[in-house]
Amino acid sequence: MKLKLIATIAVLSSVVSANAQISKHRKYDWGWSYKLEMPETGMKCEFPEKPTIITLAYGYMTAASFKDELFIAAKLENHSPYDLQCRTEEFTTELRKVYGLHLNNLKWNEIETVNGHLTASADSKWGWAKYHVDAIATEDVLTIFVYAHHGELSVPGHFFASSYSVNDMQPGDLHYATAAKQTKYAKSLEKDHGRSLVKLENTSVTLEWPATPAMEANRHGSTYALNQKGSHYATRVIESGPLMSYSFFNAFIAQEQQKCSATSSLEMIADETEIPVQFDRNKEVYFRKMTFKTGDKTHHRFYVAADNRIIVQELETTTEPTLAETRYLNTFEQSVRNKYDTKTLVLK
Repeated sequence: MKLKLIATIAVLSSVVSANAQISKHRKYDWGWSYKLEMPETGMKCEFPEKPTIITLAYGYMTAASFKDELFIAAKLENHSPYDLQCRTEEFTTELRKVYGLHLNNLKWNEIETVNGHLTASADSKWGWAKYHVDAIATEDVLTIFVYAHHGELSVPGHFFASSYSVNDMQPGDLHYATAAKQTKYAKSLEKDHGRSLVKLENTSVTLEWPATPAMEANRHGSTYALNQKGSHYATRVIESGPLMSYSFFNAFIAQEQQKCSATSSLEMIADETEIPVQFDRNKEVYFRKMTFKTGDKTHHRFYVAADNRIIVQELETTTEPTLAETRYLNTFEQSVRNKYDTKTLVLK
């Protein structure tokens, strides 16, 4: 069957994005190739034909066809790197709705960290066409590469597939944090000696601190922190995507664990996860509570995923929790369970 995707490319808009840069690159047996440069990330890729540039609501994509193959590279805004699978599937859904490209039922591999950036790959098949997708998330940009072929991938297809690499990018920060926009003392609802009741910004979660913490806010969320009597208290609110999933939740925690174990061996003491008994994509809530040691420090962490965000409570201490530390831990747990109470399955 002759390539139906060529007809798809023919109807794509020719509106040019100012960001993508395309230039004639090399001459091969089949003709000239074209290089796409994406200034937002520093990534480059090589198309076997000159691609068409299409402006999208949240970025742009470039597309080209060569014989029985289709090549797509897209740049999308992505405010949560840990949402790369959902954002990619939103993009492929748009391809199906607007351009009739049936790139669905993606089979995802595990999210990985390459050169300090989150990456994920998937494959799909519809009719006679095989599809491969690579998604690469930087701080606030999601880059998606798609190629489709019939049968074995051709030599031009191999050139395209090997022309982009996350290893060519500047190393990224696993937490993708930006400079704080503001630093101030958190607002206390109630305060007296040895007690400061603080409501986390833009949430209904309230917890008790032994003193008023400092609060930093940036475009990805907010962080509350306090150092007192050799212990470190912190609570973070990280904005995530509209579709929180169990795999994204665990990917985030895995990055946290990787950072903790980078400088010292990690000894797990307790690890308990709670997931919904009945899944509802609009109301999924995940809890994970763990205690572990690195060197002489004991870490108490409680992760909550709900309402399009991840909330992390931390306590690092070299002794058993004091009364003030225990109140700090308990008031957070009580508050999140009162807010996000749901039927869950406990995994230990």
